[in-house]
Amino acid sequence: MKHAYQDPCGQPSCCPPEQLQLPSCKGWLMLAPRVIAATLSGSAQVIKRTFDGSWQDEDTCCTHKSDCCEIPETSCPSPCVGEVIWQACSGDRLHHLLKIRNTGNDSRKFKLAAQTFSCSNAQLDIKPSEKTLKPGEHFEAKLSFVVPDELAGGSYSSEVKILGRYEQVLCVHLCVHPRQACCTEVKQGEIPKRIKADHWYKHFQCEENCFEEITDSKADARKK
Repeated sequence: MKHAYQDPCGQPSCCPPEQLQLPSCKGWLMLAPRVIAATLSGSAQVIKRTFDGSWQDEDTCCTHKSDCCEIPETSCPSPCVGEVIWQACSGDRLHHLLKIRNTGNDSRKFKLAAQTFSCSNAQLDIKPSEKTLKPGEHFEAKLSFVVPDELAGGSYSSEVKILGRYEQVLCVHLCVHPRQACCTEVKQGEIPKRIKADHWYKHFQCEENCFEEITDSKADARKK
């Protein structure tokens, strides 16, 4: 029983069919000279294309270029779904909102787990830290953190693990300014004044305050 082999791309195949028909006696006699001729011809082409620079690595797959010689591939997405970059001073309270949505076809419980910041025991506070979501539902988790004094003057990193059907992470980077950079000294005395010309045709100058003076009544009104 004969089996016809047809390449799906309509091109000569690099691989032989699973079942081959045995050659005749005449075919065996013609095999050796044809193999020698094909080898010499192919070698000549390889040598020529090697020296003129037209030979490509993918040519070793098949003498006829075809997309069938390449296996399609896809790459995996990064587990890091985003980055939070904070700059703060010790004592500052920081907040970030993390929104989780279930885009799957089944209900699933999502858990959020914060890792400690590098080189410290400080950790983010997450509320709520877990929630069961139906398909299409979402919830919002509030990340908060009060910068402790021991982190002053350094850069730290942490992760919030998002555990659903698989694991993803939210990357958190924290830069804490040194204590001396978190202090501003203000000196205030009398109201500064500026001098301007009254009119160009008059040789007079006038003097006025640069800022409005705040009286006790105005100060009380601005506090309200």
